[in-house]
Amino acid sequence: MTNKQQINKLKDNAELAWASYGYFHYFLEQHNKPDYIDKVHYIDAKDENGKDKLDNNNKKVKRPIEITDILDMNYKKCDVFEYNSFLKRYDRIGTLDGDFGKIQLQQFFERYDLLKHCPNTDSGFSATLFKDTKADSKDLEYTLAIRGTEFKLDQIQDLLNDYYIGTNN
Repeated sequence: MTNKQQINKLKDNAELAWASYGYFHYFLEQHNKPDYIDKVHYIDAKDENGKDKLDNNNKKVKRPIEITDILDMNYKKCDVFEYNSFLKRYDRIGTLDGDFGKIQLQQFFERYDLLKHCPNTDSGFSATLFKDTKADSKDLEYTLAIRGTEFKLDQIQDLLNDYYIGTNN
């Protein structure tokens, strides 16, 4: 492998690692449930200048979330909503945190398909499985990105206590 090929492979892997931090569960959850219509996740619609779209009553217009919105820097800090049909309102369920620019976003989703995403579990584990649609061989077709474990303060204290118990009898 040439130096240029190694650098390109490193850049590809860095981008996959970066993308794996996307909150893809907001998109995937709505497509994996039989009651899809009641589980659509929404974001505030934006116009071509990046400003919130408003309806005739000056309320923000909501639209269903798309997979590209997850990584789009134009939707960074954008709240995600789920419609509560019983209360007839939108309830905030999270916030997006994408960092990809328009061209990077387009090129990424032209090359990779998102196959599976496991959001943070109680233990802090999360992972994302991507498929490279332009891979040269079957061996290079899939990438599993496992994110770092995120500990809560009480979990760190438990680990320290376990360490002291184990080393100080």
